[in-house]
Amino acid sequence: MFAKHGWRGVSARLGIDRTASAEPLPTRPETLVELLQDLGPVAVKLGQILATRDDLLGPEWTGALATLQDNVAPLPYEDIASVLLEDLGAAPEEVFSSFDRTPIAAASIAQVHAARLKSGEEVVVKVRRPGMARIVDADLRLLRRLARLAERRMPEVARLRPDELLRAFSKGLSDEMDLSSEARAAEELGEFLKTLGITVPKFYWEYTSHRVNVQQRLSGFSVSDERALENIDPHLAATSYSQAVLRMILFNGLFHADPHPGNVWVQPDGPLAFIDFGAVGRLSPARRDEIVRLILAIAGENHAQAVDVLLDWAGRPAVDRSALEDDIAALIDQFKGTLLAQIQLSAIFEATFAILRTHHLGLPPDLALMLRTLLIAEGVVRRLKPDFDIAAELAPLARELMLERLDPRRAFAIGKSAITSVAALTSRIPELAGHLERYARTGKIEVAVESNPDELIAATIRKSGRQLAISIAASGMLVAAAIVSQQSSAVGISIAIVAVMAFIVTMLRKT
Repeated sequence: MFAKHGWRGVSARLGIDRTASAEPLPTRPETLVELLQDLGPVAVKLGQILATRDDLLGPEWTGALATLQDNVAPLPYEDIASVLLEDLGAAPEEVFSSFDRTPIAAASIAQVHAARLKSGEEVVVKVRRPGMARIVDADLRLLRRLARLAERRMPEVARLRPDELLRAFSKGLSDEMDLSSEARAAEELGEFLKTLGITVPKFYWEYTSHRVNVQQRLSGFSVSDERALENIDPHLAATSYSQAVLRMILFNGLFHADPHPGNVWVQPDGPLAFIDFGAVGRLSPARRDEIVRLILAIAGENHAQAVDVLLDWAGRPAVDRSALEDDIAALIDQFKGTLLAQIQLSAIFEATFAILRTHHLGLPPDLALMLRTLLIAEGVVRRLKPDFDIAAELAPLARELMLERLDPRRAFAIGKSAITSVAALTSRIPELAGHLERYARTGKIEVAVESNPDELIAATIRKSGRQLAISIAASGMLVAAAIVSQQSSAVGISIAIVAVMAFIVTMLRKT
């Protein structure tokens, strides 16, 4: 198959084809598209993910990969009937008052049928294609093996960290395969989105499993339908949508990772709605703190700190740091004098991705997914209102996020957690000191023992007083270390080491 598409030399470098001679990577992106199509639906999905990784691949490659489509014909009802029977516990005709055997949508993993509950609610029934678990498992094992081989044998591919990329891809695909996972994500996100005036479909758990889910069928039209744009306030809709996407990412951490026009619904006389939560992203609190650090560095034109964040994200590879700082400085200078209304996120990301590619840096998968989501969002708001300024929406939210990080209540929570950790540590220090003292004895280190009882009592009191004073000081240092480490892990660790050594020395001293 590799030879068929001009990749035989690469298969030789991977050790798959020992009869061919090793050659550089092909230069025609179309050959990769054809190869992925022949490898099957899982490889096609991987290609679709790679099409969004402008930090790793040049525009000619991402452009070609963007042409990949699932192109999956819906299965006839007879092929999915057994899945519905097993997971619903009865034939659809017995569970629902009506069930349309002709699907209204189909993709590589599942297809969707319209139905009506006996209680009268209109619903959609999503059912996973039979045999997909086996196909996906086999394809993923093959792709992971190829990724590990490429990482070991091909330096130009190793910088892309293919094994890490495949792990993230596998996790996302596994979640997408579990249709109950979509229901959980929708409910969790729905609670957050409700505060912003956005609705999500209701899921019916009594009919939901790993292979089937049943959810409310919304009325109205998706944003991809021109009819959806006829009776809305464009500015209000664009504001509502952009606030929802940005706040999911920056404040909630869990976000809808595919908010394209087909997944955004305009309801008659109602709020916007998001559907299809098969693809979601997560940003940990630590990752969001890193984003704040980057924002602060850019706002303060602190090029060195901005580079530190990018290098941390890329896994600290060897780079020409001076050249990287110069490129980041030029990027900041390019946009700092531009009015927000004239800035497009896509232009900023394009320039940033070019820098990352030049210096062979890649982003962690969670951040790459976040940036892809923001680019999708920019396209949606421009469809809703072509002159809408999503960058202007982002700026005040970034300030709000930074203020949240400086909130005294958050600092108190961090301090409280740190004190709890310190208490646990200090409770173990006498035990640790005892172990060290016994080691010193068995190692024949001379230990003086005072035989005068009165003097021994007095010395013990003096020693205990010194230990208590130093212990209190060291405890304070540990609290400070825990708090300082929120901003500088190196300084925090240094303080902690000094504090612990102070404890140990204090416990071992005899006079």
